[in-house]
Amino acid sequence: MHFEILVEGTSDKTALWSLMGKILGERGNPHTWYIRKHRGVGKIPKDPSQNPNPKDQTLLHNLSSKLKAYGREENRELVVVVLVDLDEHPDCIAFKTELTALLDYCDVKPKCLFRIAVEELEAWYLGDRAALVKVYPKAKIDVLDDYVQDARCGTWERLADAIYPGGVKKLTAGGKRNSQALEQKVKWAAALAPEMDVENNRSPSFQCFRDGIRTLASHPLAPHVHQKNPARKTSQKKKT
Repeated sequence: MHFEILVEGTSDKTALWSLMGKILGERGNPHTWYIRKHRGVGKIPKDPSQNPNPKDQTLLHNLSSKLKAYGREENRELVVVVLVDLDEHPDCIAFKTELTALLDYCDVKPKCLFRIAVEELEAWYLGDRAALVKVYPKAKIDVLDDYVQDARCGTWERLADAIYPGGVKKLTAGGKRNSQALEQKVKWAAALAPEMDVENNRSPSFQCFRDGIRTLASHPLAPHVHQKNPARKTSQKKKT
């Protein structure tokens, strides 16, 4: 099985290169994967049937177009994995429904797994306190104790307060999304992901990602792979 994993940016890609090996075993024995980063998450276009703006390289803006392209490959060993943060979306189930609805724009639907990190990918690091304390022995235990797993609480900021000298205030002195904060997220991913215990992580959203990947890996010939989309065909005929 080959997994094409679409993520928001560099920190997600950095983390998953380590985590996928822990989830599935050695790359190429037998499964393979490639992680494709984007320039942020972006938004789903109002009309996903239209070609994306080439100047917009965000994940959600291009997702419909990419799903169509993967579907045209008609490769039974291909699985597309879409991983996004919940961020400001108020409802995880509703957000996932929006994502899965993009498959309706595909003439041929690729085999696809949509997963959402709640609230952000940093929740997965907070789900493994042993790894956190090992990598950052000066981590503030009181901050970690106050964190409720996968809560909507400003997750990456909470992690920064626990492990970054001066906390989130110092890290974001030049603005919340400054380059220093983004660089630090990549450093956290590179340091923590290799130490994480994927079997005992407390994050429900991580467990959902891990188990979804493993389920697909163990069922390589599921019958719905690359199923033709009758609704899409009908729509095309009406236009001609």
